[in-house]
Amino acid sequence: MNIADLDLALIELSTAQKAHFQWLGKLLELSLLGGEPDAELTHPHAHELCRFSHWLRHDQNRQAQHSGYVFNIESAHKVMHDRARELMLAIHQQAVTASLLRRFHQAQQEFMGHIDKYRECLLVFRNMHDTLTGLPLRHLLYQDFDFIRTRCENNHQALWLLMMDIDRFKSINDSWGHNAGDDVLRSVAATFKTCARENERIYRFGGEEFIMLLEVTGEKEAQQAGARICDYLSRHPIIIKENALTVTVTGGITQVESNETLHQAIGRADKAMYFGKNNGRNQCVMIRQNGEMRRLA
Repeated sequence: MNIADLDLALIELSTAQKAHFQWLGKLLELSLLGGEPDAELTHPHAHELCRFSHWLRHDQNRQAQHSGYVFNIESAHKVMHDRARELMLAIHQQAVTASLLRRFHQAQQEFMGHIDKYRECLLVFRNMHDTLTGLPLRHLLYQDFDFIRTRCENNHQALWLLMMDIDRFKSINDSWGHNAGDDVLRSVAATFKTCARENERIYRFGGEEFIMLLEVTGEKEAQQAGARICDYLSRHPIIIKENALTVTVTGGITQVESNETLHQAIGRADKAMYFGKNNGRNQCVMIRQNGEMRRLA
């Protein structure tokens, strides 16, 4: 999920909340002016018929780590509808009590509170993304790491870390200017996003360095992924001031062991990456736990 996805998720949440306020206005109108309530208010499954429920069922811009927030919203949404149905039936029977009003008000407040918590979570999540490239930053890498490693273990997969650095980036800035350097970073990030597969998550680690977390079946798949990703960039020139510029990266890739920290894995991948930098650049170097290195591309 990048910044554009997060912005869309926030817009969709606001649209769903607006639909709820419209539903609430209809409830208030019927309460004060009378009339026949429709299924969105009185049906036993009204929580599945209203427009807010459409967001619950169809929101595609949702992270697995945020499922707890959405579950709380969904649960509170059902309770709120149950309390609204009780209130509408009591109004129809002219049997409204202060207790029924309080129950609905409390359910409504809890429902809105869970929406606010989820929105705050999305905003914090958005702030962990780079405004230049749209990629998640190192803070989110550290936050995601344990979750992704646990998912790999549960799926009987291996987690590999690929660290990449743009070759001769300083010379790009010196020759073309810092604005061109920003354009290169944006284009490189876009190229990585294009070539990355569903099991490959890319982060901007800092400066001209990028990190990918790869969820793979084994070493062979990791090697192929590392070589493919590093090679892909070199085969897709970047346009700077109407000039095609071939940009390359040097990468270091290593398997993340179950008993080590992210910091340790990054240190090992960094060592492999700089070995590649000092031996020709534009390549990917694999490093094992014992320090043995192998050039992949």
